[in-house]
Amino acid sequence: MNANADVFPHQPPVRAVPGFALLFSVSLPAIPGSVDLEAAMRLAGVTPFSPQQLSDYRRLRDETEVHVLGRAFIEAGRLTHRAIGRIALAPSASDPHGPRVADAHLFTHVAGVALWEVWLPCQVQDFDVRRWTAWLDDQAPDSLPARVWQALQPLSLALGGPQAYRQYLPCSVVRLPAQPLSALRAGQAADIVRLLWCDRSARRLKPEVVDAELARDYCAHIGGITLLGRRAALDIHGCQDDSSPPDFGSGLLPRSAVPFLVTLELLLIERAVLLQLYERLSQRTPASIAALLELKQQVSNGLEEYYGATMAATRFGDQIAEDGERLFGIIDLYDALMDRLETVSFALTTRYQQRMTQMQFWLTVVFGATEIGFIAASIATWHYRTELGAVLAWTLGAAVVSAGVLVGLLSQRMEKR
Repeated sequence: MNANADVFPHQPPVRAVPGFALLFSVSLPAIPGSVDLEAAMRLAGVTPFSPQQLSDYRRLRDETEVHVLGRAFIEAGRLTHRAIGRIALAPSASDPHGPRVADAHLFTHVAGVALWEVWLPCQVQDFDVRRWTAWLDDQAPDSLPARVWQALQPLSLALGGPQAYRQYLPCSVVRLPAQPLSALRAGQAADIVRLLWCDRSARRLKPEVVDAELARDYCAHIGGITLLGRRAALDIHGCQDDSSPPDFGSGLLPRSAVPFLVTLELLLIERAVLLQLYERLSQRTPASIAALLELKQQVSNGLEEYYGATMAATRFGDQIAEDGERLFGIIDLYDALMDRLETVSFALTTRYQQRMTQMQFWLTVVFGATEIGFIAASIATWHYRTELGAVLAWTLGAAVVSAGVLVGLLSQRMEKR
């Protein structure tokens, strides 16, 4: 198979129904309450979901999360779902036929991070990778992520979140209503990889590069392909897939794409938790032992949440999770965090040892000077049996002189070490 699509110049265009799940991870110090969330939604002009939309989404999500994350993880209550609503998007100046609505959900984690999930359904159109990659470029001011975040930013600020997101990851969900996936792979294999890479260049890709990328397919079903890259994710199914609704206008993702999306969201939450812990350790080292102990306890509690997320008993898609931790830098970030935690523990031990050395130093000075003072007092009583003032002067003078000598000797000994 030749991987480059331009070898087939006369092939008719493939019709597709695309949708895009945009994921934004942010810091969120506190889990918002219902009152705060409703006030923020009114401020941002978001249209709430209907009861039927919420019910359909919640049923689909619950079934998938139990399968992907395991019941134990769900019952632990680490993630809290908040349905935000539908956001109307103004037409893009560069492409007025792009998505016009965005369905937003917020997932908050007890470790102080959150994830915005925004689903943008589209109508049937030609499979046009150059057009879609332009939509997904978050550096372009008129792109989908830029316009979506412009709508989400007031919500984020009203809930105590930041102005900017930590990480952005698009997941393209494409369904071919009338053609099998094999037809797309035969003529536009290179375009599939370009969409995964969010590559807007017109340069041709080597066939062996395309084949190697497509070989990393996580989908277990005939007629589907699921790919993961550093900058984006991709899920395409042909007409053999009967688990997806015929029209994305319902607001729901195709059922076959939800497990992949849940796994991606968990990976982004893992990374956000670790990054937040690392930044907390890197900002400053507390001056007191009590503050150091408190900081170490906070990090340990945060790591417990990370362990809980990564060690789900019935984890679905282990290969996706394993590759995702490598592609998103989660493994490197975890190692850096553990190194930083070891550095803080070393600082804690060193400071404790310094404090103990100082205490031993002054205890030696106090008890040594006092003992010498008592010895001087006993000697003074041989000569001054009735002169109490002279005896006290001998005692105080001997104690002060001996204390000074001990401080000098011990200081020199400590400096030599």
